Amino acid sequence: MIATGTEAVYREYLEAIRVGDRRGALAVVARARAEGMDHRRLYLEVFQPALQEIGRLWQDNQIGVADEHLATAITQTAMARLYDDLFTLSRGGGPVMIAACVDSERHEVGLRMMCDLLELEGWDTVYLGASTPIESLVALVSSRKPAVVALSASLAPHLARLREVIHALRERMGQETPLVIVGGRLFSEDPGLAARLGADLTARDAVEAVELLQERFAT
Repeated sequence: MIATGTEAVYREYLEAIRVGDRRGALAVVARARAEGMDHRRLYLEVFQPALQEIGRLWQDNQIGVADEHLATAITQTAMARLYDDLFTLSRGGGPVMIAACVDSERHEVGLRMMCDLLELEGWDTVYLGASTPIESLVALVSSRKPAVVALSASLAPHLARLREVIHALRERMGQETPLVIVGGRLFSEDPGLAARLGADLTARDAVEAVELLQERFAT
């Protein structure tokens, strides 16, 4: 649900990314920030629903793959520009999470959004991004011993590799294995999929993921 005061910003931003207008989209975000809209509202009420609508338009063949990729890239740019401010607002010192897209998975924006939102809640996140090799990911998790590992997979061919990385983590770390949360379109369509792959949690989107993790690690 988009708050009434955010509706105009959402509509302007959605139209800008739908037509691939990077300058226009960034101008909308800059104006919203200047008018007092905080990071949470931008992420939850503008970026996330706008990208969900872009995904719907793509599924309905109203826009092409290139249009969808461009809209995502523009949003990643907007998020990157906001990150410096976000970093100064984060108090840190909370649980640590390592986040990655397994193997050749490249749908990373939801994962990045979750990391940024958790940073605002005081978490420390290590964002590895798209196409992270399994061996490197397992080695880093084993070394850093985070509280949570977040993995993203949006395409069915990538599920086998996601299962492989979860198995590798559990085999290497045993009872020290962090909580594993997974997300992506496939998990929204089949909530039981996460458990079948060996994960501990799943979420429909970045907002729900943050809520679940905050609840699980509440002090």
